Amino acid sequence: MSFPEISRRVEELRDECLRFLIHICSIPALGPTNQGQGEMEKYHVVREMVRSLNPDSEVEVHAPDDRVPDGVRPNLLALFHGKDTSRTLWILTHIDVVPPGDPSLWDSDPFKPLVKDGFLYGRGVEDNGQSLAASIFAARAVKETSGFGINVGLALVSDEETGSLLGLDYVLNQRPDLFKPDDLILVPDAGSEDGDHLEVAEKHLLQVKFRVRGRQGHASAPHRTKNTLRAAAHLIVELDNALARRFPEQNGFYSPPASTFEPTRKDANVPNINTIPGDDVFYMDCRVLPDISLTSVLAEMRSVAAEVGERFGVEIFLEEHMKFQAPPPTPADAPVVLALAQAVQEVYGVQARPVGIGGQTVAAFFRKRGLPAVVWEKIVQCAHAPNERISIENLMGNAKVFARMMI
Repeated sequence: MSFPEISRRVEELRDECLRFLIHICSIPALGPTNQGQGEMEKYHVVREMVRSLNPDSEVEVHAPDDRVPDGVRPNLLALFHGKDTSRTLWILTHIDVVPPGDPSLWDSDPFKPLVKDGFLYGRGVEDNGQSLAASIFAARAVKETSGFGINVGLALVSDEETGSLLGLDYVLNQRPDLFKPDDLILVPDAGSEDGDHLEVAEKHLLQVKFRVRGRQGHASAPHRTKNTLRAAAHLIVELDNALARRFPEQNGFYSPPASTFEPTRKDANVPNINTIPGDDVFYMDCRVLPDISLTSVLAEMRSVAAEVGERFGVEIFLEEHMKFQAPPPTPADAPVVLALAQAVQEVYGVQARPVGIGGQTVAAFFRKRGLPAVVWEKIVQCAHAPNERISIENLMGNAKVFARMMI
């Protein structure tokens, strides 16, 4: 059967695919680090949909986690046999989502997905519901028409939004036999609005916790205190200036081309306005070009912190919250890159090109183990934002790209 016929079958499944996506995105799947109960409720729905396709084999690899009611973080790997059994096309998506944030910034309930003007709104619809649903319904369309040209594996994992240690990393540690260097590994968890970016490389990730300790006291007597909020504010500005000066390198292969050093989370200090805080905590998220040493970044941070601490009479402590060295890139001529580029060209008429990105994706865990992986999807690019949304046309178009790679 020709691909146009498979593509028509994908279109016939449009309403059912959209209903499924609405259903799963109405179930909060927040990890315990994000004050959630885990992914299990949503996982049951996803697993039943995958099982309805009658995969040839199924592996559940659940990571222990006593912070959630079920005591585990669920991971599912379903395999469908193809005519060519020498290699497998793996499509990996994640079940968990990030918190919706301030509800007043949303135009609708983030966990009551809303269809409007060709878009679907809701938390998790883009990150990573669109690709999760598209991969399952692509497999269904191919199975109901031509059958699979190669083995196809659907990997659905937990914990992506908080580090993947209980998701893909755990799966790879427990079952390294499931993935092979000749497999085609696609991680549709980042992309571009035109669908022309094939992400094959990432920057280093460094997240640092800064704790500033001084002396708390009444706001009317600042001479008796050491104001940590003021010191922290100056520290953020000094870090911004110093890191930009010390690490100005740019590489046009990555977007953005320079390293980024962003202050992000700020923990609460004192509950009342008339108290000067004696303890402040904030975090920085840094995405560093691979040619720059994270050791040198941390050394520069400590140098700046020491100067600010002496200037304001406070103590400043640095703690590595997360440190992840970027693995070697996936070669631009890897079979998965070439196959994906061909499928994107056929479905969207777009000439996609290999690029590097500023963020970190779960694909890094594959690359770290010498497994070539590529990250791609056509998206609106509003993950983690209020009013997260997808284009329903992208949902179906991406399903066609996945289906094209399966035959």
